[in-house]
Amino acid sequence: MKELTDADYGFVQKATSGIIRKHKLKDTALSQANPFLFSLFVPVSNGEDRVTEACNELFHKLGVLPTDKVLSIGECGEYCALAVDGDGFDCIAQFNHPSAMAFKKVDKEYQFTLIGIVEADAAAAEAEEAEMLRLVGGIKAGRLKSKNPDGYLVLAGEFYDAIEAGTKKVEYRDFTEYNLKRTIGLRTIRFNRGYGSQGQPPKKMRWEVKKVMLMDGENNECDPFNVPDGFWPTATAIHLGKRLG
Repeated sequence: MKELTDADYGFVQKATSGIIRKHKLKDTALSQANPFLFSLFVPVSNGEDRVTEACNELFHKLGVLPTDKVLSIGECGEYCALAVDGDGFDCIAQFNHPSAMAFKKVDKEYQFTLIGIVEADAAAAEAEEAEMLRLVGGIKAGRLKSKNPDGYLVLAGEFYDAIEAGTKKVEYRDFTEYNLKRTIGLRTIRFNRGYGSQGQPPKKMRWEVKKVMLMDGENNECDPFNVPDGFWPTATAIHLGKRLG
């Protein structure tokens, strides 16, 4: 097996950066200490659940762990392992095996590739980030907002009933252009309980909207007009005030 090069590490970093960014793994980095082994150092302070979820997603993406198996910290698979360093500060995800790598002999040199990972993966991640930035920019420019401050949404019965009972104070929608145009800037909102049945109109209720926020995958929220660097919205959160009718 050939030694890993800077280009090899760059390829792996590019292929897995979406997972690192998705799980917001702070101060995470690949190490080149072992020229035959990938070692990803993730500070334990990120939280054990988040670290193990992200590392297993990485192993599955690279093909070094069957998708029906997951590792806990301190466990190892046939081609990968999760460990904690001697000081207890870092979780170390290690992986390397020919089953997950293909070696081609080109001009007497071995060229590194990963099976199942193609440039399209990186392109898709870049396109996803570009779309997120486009939508955030559209909000700030005033292009993506509701034309009417009085909006409406159709809810499944269980969610309608929870809001009506007062046990659900926030309604969520995916972070898409369609949903942004129906939520940003609302002052009131009407909820329909489904679409009705047997010719009967659905139940309706109307609520004050206290605020509409953007939310990321960790349930952190921010003002849609002041999105900090590094914040990756995944949903809009409609915070409800008092019932109006």
